[in-house]
Amino acid sequence: MPTVFLSYSTKDHYFAELAGIKLAEAGINLWRDQGQLRAGRDWRDGIERGISDSIAVVVALSTNSAESSYVTFEWAYGLGKGKTIVPLKLDTCKIHPRIEPIQYLDFSMPGSLPWNLLIERIQEIEADATSQDDLNAAAAIQELPQQDLTVNAILAYLNQRGYQMVSYDRIRQRIDSGLTDAALDLLVDSNSTIFRQAVLKGGKSGLAKQIP
Repeated sequence: MPTVFLSYSTKDHYFAELAGIKLAEAGINLWRDQGQLRAGRDWRDGIERGISDSIAVVVALSTNSAESSYVTFEWAYGLGKGKTIVPLKLDTCKIHPRIEPIQYLDFSMPGSLPWNLLIERIQEIEADATSQDDLNAAAAIQELPQQDLTVNAILAYLNQRGYQMVSYDRIRQRIDSGLTDAALDLLVDSNSTIFRQAVLKGGKSGLAKQIP
């Protein structure tokens, strides 16, 4: 069962409880601090372990979380560990510039909450999950010069989804079905300051953002 970390304001605990139920129904475990860690001395160690053991960090964006230093620490730590960030917009609120470019799922419309899209996103992340060493190595996001159309398309896909890495199979599905493994290997080798090769879950070939 995959585990995802939920970063949220405790003032939004009703949403957090509902998220736990909905994801559990889909076979997904939701790791969340229910206030005990934040009230104790070892909250940071506990949060860091929770994020490290998860395949992604789901961030509940709201007016409450925008004011929470805990939430900011959690998603920032997740980015630093190379975790995929999945923003969920609960209401109209200020979004930090660091995660603003990442495509969010809109949970602000009661009666029309996209739980199916969230579950699909998590399942996709799990399919492309890799080792912690690869996640750590792919953690940094950098400013990049103009590249050819394929490189830009891959970067746009990674950045929009908040991914740090992606399998070759996923690139063919989302960007260009004609790209062979050999062609993608060559693309990675010729853009070594941008990408590096990565072995993903199940031994699948893929690429990851390069450390600057």
